Amino acid sequence: MIKKMLKWPMQVVALTMLGLLLLLSGCGSSSKYDEFFPTRIVSIGDFLSYQGTPSNGYADKLTVNDLTVNNWVTQLATSYNIAFDPSLTAFATPNATVADLPKQLSKFVPQPGDMLVINSGMNDILNHTNAVLNKTETPDQAIAALGALGTTYQLFARDQLKNFAHILILNAYDLKGSPFAQKNAAKFSSLFPNYAGGLSQFIQDETRNFNNKIISNAGTYVSGQGVRLFDAEVLYLSADFQGYGITTAGLTLAACPVIMAGINCTATSADPNYNNYLYADDVNVTPVAQRLLGAYAYTFLRSAKGW
Repeated sequence: MIKKMLKWPMQVVALTMLGLLLLLSGCGSSSKYDEFFPTRIVSIGDFLSYQGTPSNGYADKLTVNDLTVNNWVTQLATSYNIAFDPSLTAFATPNATVADLPKQLSKFVPQPGDMLVINSGMNDILNHTNAVLNKTETPDQAIAALGALGTTYQLFARDQLKNFAHILILNAYDLKGSPFAQKNAAKFSSLFPNYAGGLSQFIQDETRNFNNKIISNAGTYVSGQGVRLFDAEVLYLSADFQGYGITTAGLTLAACPVIMAGINCTATSADPNYNNYLYADDVNVTPVAQRLLGAYAYTFLRSAKGW
């Protein structure tokens, strides 16, 4: 059971609600009555929400595994003062795609007071990007496929309203500046020299089409319940990362450059200054970026756009 408390730099205290509301988008009521406070957080999704395994003491998350709160779902639970037990309510798996979401909940029995949090799309974006790099798919086909997946994702979340009254979904964050994008930029350019902006722009186009379909199918919900969308893409594209210690160089480098984030990516094996990095490896983000996401998601849900 994870109960570690998070220590934030002073800059966090200075963040204003106005800045948050300008930054984030979502669907929800404009005022709040009888505010909802969850008693449990149920988490499904991919590597972003993955909590690790009990056999490793949950020290194999896909980030830098240190002794801090280093996952956004855990940070969200901590902010709500909920004792989050991954063995009971965490079902995200590292390689999960949108198609895998239903089976993650197939054996789970919801309880009153549960809040379902979902992230998805990251592996779909990576899979379709790799298909393009391997010439088994064209860029246009990949972008179209991700648009369809965005619609599927939103419809899945809406369908879960039969089981959960309160659902938070995240869109995909943009990997255009990631180490993954940099490592594959030359290959993409050689294959598609006429694609303006190269691989960075292509990844952004994929991500934007996926995320736009989530928004366009969001719908509206009665005050105090329903699906809420938190904009992780805008957060990671617009956040004042320097205010959280992430340097300009740290925006495009990996804290664990020669290994994939997981049990071998630790405070010992990572760059000693890993808190200055956005990425733990080619695509997974560091603890500071995970905490940032969880803290902003909490503030969003406590705002007028939440429940």
